[in-house]
Amino acid sequence: MNSATAFRLLILVIPVAWVVIRLLPVEHPRYGHLRAVAQQAQNESHHEADTFVSHEPLFKAHYQSHYTTSGYGYSHYRLAYKYGFDLALDPDNQKMDWNSIEPHARQNWNEGIMGLWIQHRQVVLYGWEQGIKVNGE
Repeated sequence: MNSATAFRLLILVIPVAWVVIRLLPVEHPRYGHLRAVAQQAQNESHHEADTFVSHEPLFKAHYQSHYTTSGYGYSHYRLAYKYGFDLALDPDNQKMDWNSIEPHARQNWNEGIMGLWIQHRQVVLYGWEQGIKVNGE
């Protein structure tokens, strides 16, 4: 492509691109609510994290009474407690018992990151039980 052809192409493309950009709405009415939904989800996740943190002494006490001699610190089990707690905060899971939820929980458990399910199952269960109690308050 020679320079004259490239120049002509730019002369055509730039105005068309400018018109298209100017015609795009700043907030499309059909999708404008997504920002509010995203903000609400972010606020809810902060609330859930705050709820877990406010109940964390229960998890630490459970760790102290059951897993101190495991060779792992509380931080190793914290993710499992939180995983169970978060499962209980899901409204769909609140309608079910642990035996119904466990297969789903195990399926979504990432052993590569969180450790073996068999070693953390009881920790997740305790987190779930505490989350159910919190929702009952």
